[in-house]
Amino acid sequence: MITTLAASTTTFLAQNIGDVSPQAPDGRTGEKILTLLSWLMWGCIIAAVAGIMICGAMLAYEKISGGGQGGATGKLVGGLFGSIVIGGAAGLVNMLVL
Repeated sequence: MITTLAASTTTFLAQNIGDVSPQAPDGRTGEKILTLLSWLMWGCIIAAVAGIMICGAMLAYEKISGGGQGGATGKLVGGLFGSIVIGGAAGLVNMLVL
């Protein structure tokens, strides 16, 4: 059953959806959407920078106090990975969709 499900899922996902040529919406609607996306990207960058700064402070506190479980290191790696994804979001979408 799992093999059949995997095979049918693979067949479904491998379909050719046609020649898609994306375009930005025209007029004021397109400008509003692009403005909203730029604000969202700005917020994501601010959150990523703040998160990495907080992780750096946690690393310093763990180093000074001589304890800790190493949780700040994992959070820092996750924050850095998230920053890479945020920075490359447009490129990732273009690579996967086009």
